[in-house]
Amino acid sequence: TGAGVVVLSAKEAFEKLEKVGEGTYGKVYRAREKATGKIVALKKTRLHEDEEGVPPTTLREVSILRMLSRDPHVVRLMDVKQGQNKEGKTVLYLVFEYMDTDLKKFIRSFRQTGQTVPPQTIKSLMYQLCKGVAFCHGHGILHRYSSSLSFLSHLLRISIDESFNLYY
Repeated sequence: TGAGVVVLSAKEAFEKLEKVGEGTYGKVYRAREKATGKIVALKKTRLHEDEEGVPPTTLREVSILRMLSRDPHVVRLMDVKQGQNKEGKTVLYLVFEYMDTDLKKFIRSFRQTGQTVPPQTIKSLMYQLCKGVAFCHGHGILHRYSSSLSFLSHLLRISIDESFNLYY
């Protein structure tokens, strides 16, 4: 905290609304920023007890995500907050922009109505996917996930049009 700057913990700054995902490295929540009312995605990651400070792997992830956030096809990391879980262990919250839906749900919505995804939409999605992957590769980032849906769900931001964003 500097001159007049107040740093809030994750618990003070955000209200968790619902759990939207869970993976090997933590849980993801849809949350509301208390100061602005803005909806965000909070990725909660527990720090290993035997480490002093933030582990190098976590610092590397945050650094890479901050750098990748400059591209419009990558989900933006907005902030990093520290907090404690119920057991008193230190956790980090990565604060991302929140997307209302994901590619899997988008495609499923067409299947449920018996429709097919329009060719122009497929072209747009593929273009944006390639741009996002090219940006990552251009900065020496190769994703370790073999499943394209897994890759997309963790990193890329794809927009259908001005008002409909996909997070997958």
